[in-house]
Amino acid sequence: MGVTHVLNAAHGTAYSHGGQDFYGATIDYYGVPAHDLPSFDISQFFFSAAQFIHNALNTPGGMKLLLYFCMKISFQFISEKPSLIRPEHRQGSNKMLHTRDSSSLTRSTSYETPSLSDLQQLLWLRAGSDSHVDQVWPNIYLGDAWAARSKSILQGLNITHILNAADGPYSINTGAKYYADLEIEYYGVEAFDDPSFDLSIFFYDATNFICRALNSSGGKVLVHCAMGVSRSATLVLAFLMIHENMTLVDALKTVSAHRNICPNSGFLSQLRDLDIKLNEERKRTRAFATRGL
Repeated sequence: MGVTHVLNAAHGTAYSHGGQDFYGATIDYYGVPAHDLPSFDISQFFFSAAQFIHNALNTPGGMKLLLYFCMKISFQFISEKPSLIRPEHRQGSNKMLHTRDSSSLTRSTSYETPSLSDLQQLLWLRAGSDSHVDQVWPNIYLGDAWAARSKSILQGLNITHILNAADGPYSINTGAKYYADLEIEYYGVEAFDDPSFDLSIFFYDATNFICRALNSSGGKVLVHCAMGVSRSATLVLAFLMIHENMTLVDALKTVSAHRNICPNSGFLSQLRDLDIKLNEERKRTRAFATRGL
């Protein structure tokens, strides 16, 4: 078929586990984490998906684009002409990054972890960026495989540490040797973007690596996977929860304000479990403090 671009309208669902690392470097991939439910607002993805199609159609030399969803009903076409869809370019976000002592984050003593469906709805807002790499917290950058392989980008951002959440011979197989000439400290997590994969076993080791990076002189860390929306985003969220004392809701709002993310349902459920655990610990700490007064 000679397909050069793939648009997956069921990215991150229980039925579709594809991603950029699945297709390799010869195919450009874009995933839309949509659910085939009447209540799901797919219109929030119209412009970003249309922009991907538009860019694909304008690839020099002609192209083939495959669009599919979980029922595997698909179509492909060949075009030598520019797309008739010309979405408006969204204005860049002027939102300020939270500082570490930000008072805007929720610290309610009555906080309870929302349901999985409520957490998923927070991700539907799509108020962030779809760039290759975005700064989502001071000196923390969240990005995709392209950004991780671009040494000029890494040098331009003064990245000192890299956390690869898609490490391994069949994924983003960069490794420490790839960055040897840049003197970048590397940490790899061999994770799969599958709801059944237990990413939580890496939460503390990975977030401790991020913490050490930020505490080093001039430390800036890139956390990436294939697309920078699921595996790597999950680890950044876990960092904000564990080391910055955020609730999962605050962490989601913080990161989503700067980058559109979509942890798959399994990862989001694991973050929810972490949120419940950390919230219980906070309650016990407050209770002990109250008794000591």
